[in-house]
Amino acid sequence: MKKIIAVVLTAVMVLSLCSCSFINQKAYVSHLKDNTDFSGVVMMTKNGEPVYTAASGVLKKNSDEEITPDTLFCIGSVSKQFAAAAILTLQQDGKLSVDDPLTRYYPQYTIGKDITLRHLLDMRSGIPEFYDVEYIDNAFTELPTGELRGVVTNDNTAEENRAILENWLMQQPLVFEPDTDFEYSNSNYFLLARIVEKVSGKSYADYVHEKIFEPLGMDNSMFIDEVDFREVPHLAAPTVRPKTVYVGVTMGLGDMISNAHDMDCWLTSLKTNKVLTAESVAMMGTDYTAADDEDYGFGVRMFGNGLFHSGSITTYEAMVYTDTEKGVNVFAVTNDEPDIPLSVSDIVWNLIDIMET
Repeated sequence: MKKIIAVVLTAVMVLSLCSCSFINQKAYVSHLKDNTDFSGVVMMTKNGEPVYTAASGVLKKNSDEEITPDTLFCIGSVSKQFAAAAILTLQQDGKLSVDDPLTRYYPQYTIGKDITLRHLLDMRSGIPEFYDVEYIDNAFTELPTGELRGVVTNDNTAEENRAILENWLMQQPLVFEPDTDFEYSNSNYFLLARIVEKVSGKSYADYVHEKIFEPLGMDNSMFIDEVDFREVPHLAAPTVRPKTVYVGVTMGLGDMISNAHDMDCWLTSLKTNKVLTAESVAMMGTDYTAADDEDYGFGVRMFGNGLFHSGSITTYEAMVYTDTEKGVNVFAVTNDEPDIPLSVSDIVWNLIDIMET
């Protein structure tokens, strides 16, 4: 009932606050923060200048340490655009092409002889999903599918899990013939991250730090497998104990920890071309799905002139949106998805609607 009431109140606000979008966005976030139990951060910038930043909640239950704009969160599948960017930087450096066949990197994968890196990037490979998504104990929980469950576990090392998963994927039949359909599959982005390692000769994490985080000043960003997930300073904790298997197998598909400042640096770079060229950004932001009800590029989705992606893992939910023509970036995230009065995606879309009125 609380969620229904909050949705109605928000809808009323969106309709009634129409004369000045700058003021209305501030009013909307203030209302969200002061009149609901929202736990998280919302930030919007325009041309590098903050329109507003709001933070609410505490780092963990039974704690008095408040969430601030600098607080770290897991961002789930928002991470995919960084795997895509890593591939594109390798292409920019002449070390690979998105049209390379997958068998160039996995010669033993004969079933995938017609799959290219492009098909991994745009989710048109036909490679099956290795994760089952369930809600367990009120958390968004991802566990390995079928025969992998109980074999890929958090008791293994990251490299052990990756080797098991990689070998399993090489043996699975395709869901459909490459480039004949679209199906969102985390397996695609796991393999892309592994290919980054094969081509660069570095760990995926080290490569992304060197080629993306460091040039953009993303000093607060890291990967789940680099740290003790339970001991990261200033990380907003999930509000239930997670059962998700994340050791090793979130690589490339849902493995990042970041904050509002760093995500704004990244989104701004898509306009300034500090890491990716204009050509690479255009490739990333092209819809390859050939479907009326889908819109997917390389690790991002399209909406009007904007690019966006959402992500969920345990009780975290995050979303980013950027309109490079208008110079507008939005980042919204929570560590308490089951209990927030309005989804993070609804928050972002309401802000965009207000901006355009």
